[in-house]
Amino acid sequence: MGLKKLFAAAAVAAMFAGMLIAAPAQAVEIGNEGCTPGYWKNHTDNWEEYTTASKLSNNFELGAFEAKYGDTTFLEALKFKGGPGAEGAFRNLMRATVAAFLNAAHEGLGYPLRRFNDPGNMQDTVNAALASGKRGTMLDLAAEYDANNNLGCPLN
Repeated sequence: MGLKKLFAAAAVAAMFAGMLIAAPAQAVEIGNEGCTPGYWKNHTDNWEEYTTASKLSNNFELGAFEAKYGDTTFLEALKFKGGPGAEGAFRNLMRATVAAFLNAAHEGLGYPLRRFNDPGNMQDTVNAALASGKRGTMLDLAAEYDANNNLGCPLN
């Protein structure tokens, strides 16, 4: 086999292998920046990887009382207000979590946590908090994400 054919075959094989193991796109910048739910609610044109129609149920494991929120969009979740009991804590957590996911997905931000891996693995952490059903657990996590979402937003 000629050198050109060997090189071409290796390039095709490498490209094909890359397609098989390619992970979902993910912002790689880690840092100390974060935009608030209010920013994301009012700047939907800056969303990356998600749309205003992205649904909670497509991203999180919703339990029995949260099931009625399955069709809730990310944009709707950004408008949640808290309230009493575990359901109020769920709404607080989802508002902070959606902003955190949008922060972590944006290439122009150095958010300190990742959505699907370390540091932070927010999806697994949120799912565990939801599975606990405990108001305190959900509020503690919402407070952590809220602090990160208020680190300072470099976006216009």
